[in-house]
Amino acid sequence: MSNDTKGQVEGILAELGKKIDQLIVEAKGASKEVRDDVEVKIQELKKKKEKLEDDFNEYKEKNGDKWHDAKSHLMVALSELKKAVESVFRDDKKEEAE
Repeated sequence: MSNDTKGQVEGILAELGKKIDQLIVEAKGASKEVRDDVEVKIQELKKKKEKLEDDFNEYKEKNGDKWHDAKSHLMVALSELKKAVESVFRDDKKEEAE
């Protein structure tokens, strides 16, 4: 696996972690109902992110030479998780505006 690709994946995972942390901070100022809903979504996102990190690290250790084959699958999963985080931000802002 190239160092460039590893860096990209690790960067995406770090960005997702920051967005989840930002969501936690933003949720503190929301109504109780919104906070409760966001907290559930945050926990789901954290679990998904942790699973991706675990899968990525395990794969790096076992199959560094097979990275090219799995790269597209991991990038799709990361993209979906990123969209989920962004969706939570949009939903949270809509609920606060209402």
